[in-house]
Amino acid sequence: MIGWGVADVPLGYHVDMTATPSGAAGAVVAYLRAQRRAIAENEAGVRAGDEDAVHDMRVAIRRTRSTLRSFRGMWDRERVDALRGELKWLADRLGPVRDGQVMVARLAEAVRAEPRQLVVGPVEARIHQHLGHDTSDALERVRGALDGDRYPAMLAEFDAVVEAAEDQGDGWVRKRVRKAVRRADRMLDGADAPEHHERDIQLHEARKAYKRARYAAEPFDRKPARRLAKSLKALQDVLGVHQDTVVTRAVLRELGMRSFREGGNSFTYGLLHARQQAAGEEALTDLPSATKRARRKKLRGWLG
Repeated sequence: MIGWGVADVPLGYHVDMTATPSGAAGAVVAYLRAQRRAIAENEAGVRAGDEDAVHDMRVAIRRTRSTLRSFRGMWDRERVDALRGELKWLADRLGPVRDGQVMVARLAEAVRAEPRQLVVGPVEARIHQHLGHDTSDALERVRGALDGDRYPAMLAEFDAVVEAAEDQGDGWVRKRVRKAVRRADRMLDGADAPEHHERDIQLHEARKAYKRARYAAEPFDRKPARRLAKSLKALQDVLGVHQDTVVTRAVLRELGMRSFREGGNSFTYGLLHARQQAAGEEALTDLPSATKRARRKKLRGWLG
């Protein structure tokens, strides 16, 4: 039988296997320890507003919350749910910072790609003015969260929960991964609402489910697990491109309405909105092939 080691995922951190349960459960615990270090090691960069640090801390929190959910039977249910809630508290403060940073860059690039005659008014300047101000406020809220008592208490509880992990058999772990994958499949198959807005919501939920399934497979140093995680990421990325256009359209609508209320011209915002809608539909043309690749039997046979 192929062993259950810690997967060679792109975390960039040494994995300490000391005092770790055996087998697959041990790989889950080691994976969580890597996320714990990622959170702490990116703290200084987050305080400084470094985009990569904000992104890396947010991803580490997302991986942690997902792993605790997928394998929650390894811990006391009430305790792990409370820790997930505290992690969400911090993630909710990081989100507006990261999302604002990404959105400013994305919209500025989109404006520059348009012919000059189609950019009516100081569109790029307004983007930086409105979104940049919102991002600065969000960063101050993150610094306040890191300076308070709640953050170190959360890290201490993180350590305590991980150390309290109960060993589980490899079959139990495979079952939990299988459950996450199948749940994502059902959600994507059910994303068939005739109305675009409702369908977009369904596709977003399917994307989140595939992300959780991918994180469930990531801890394991087995070739089938690595290949499954890679294929799920590719599928998640297709859905992510579509979701990015959904979010961008909402921001453009708000910016256009702000411009209108302030007496400006909203033409360019509407144009960019239409471009984003077309890009989102174009992204979905890659969905059938990505889905087919992710559901190949040879990628999932190890799950039982």
